[in-house]
Amino acid sequence: MRGVLFDIGGVFLVPDRDRIVQAVGDPMEGLSYAAFDRAHFEGMYALDVTNASGDEEQRVYLDGYLTSLGIPGANLEATIDALIPLWSEPSADLWQRILGGSISGLRSLGDANLRLGMVSNSDGHAEEALVRNGICQVGPGPGVSVLSIVDSFVVGVAKPDPAIFDFALPALALDPLEVIYVGDSVKYDVRSAEAAGMTPLHMDPFDLCREADHLHVAGVGDVLLHV
Repeated sequence: MRGVLFDIGGVFLVPDRDRIVQAVGDPMEGLSYAAFDRAHFEGMYALDVTNASGDEEQRVYLDGYLTSLGIPGANLEATIDALIPLWSEPSADLWQRILGGSISGLRSLGDANLRLGMVSNSDGHAEEALVRNGICQVGPGPGVSVLSIVDSFVVGVAKPDPAIFDFALPALALDPLEVIYVGDSVKYDVRSAEAAGMTPLHMDPFDLCREADHLHVAGVGDVLLHV
């Protein structure tokens, strides 16, 4: 493998605990940042094992997220309703929690002379979030240098449509067979990467996924084991 493309949410950034606590209040005050990190992956797992679509996906994700945090079932719907407006705000304002080891892992891949890029379903703020958090930028800068940052809102194509990768692969100047794609969803990331001819790696740090037809990694640095 000579190149790696990454999703952003669930690989580098997850929703910020403090923003969520502010929105919901007392029920979450005593919960740790680590608990909120895991909650994201529980929410994504819930999405992967249901047939939800459209607006229902957000509720399924938040149900899995809040269940992981121990929010009582009787309070789930009301808490979901309280959080939906937060998830409707610009993504760069909510997705500010940097997953531990993700930036150093990305840097190690760059140091290995792999061609790197980002491909994310987002709302036009993907590049802003990456730069603001010191993760990466196209070309030289304070973060890791990458060749391309593709935001679905900007290009008008979203995963699971594999056509979104057509906007990233030319910058890498590689055949899809030479490229790994790393993401936190089977439905959106693994299957779209397969359809595009790339090798998918499922970001699954808590071993939630039980599907054996694709590879899993616990962190960005583990990608080096598969190149």
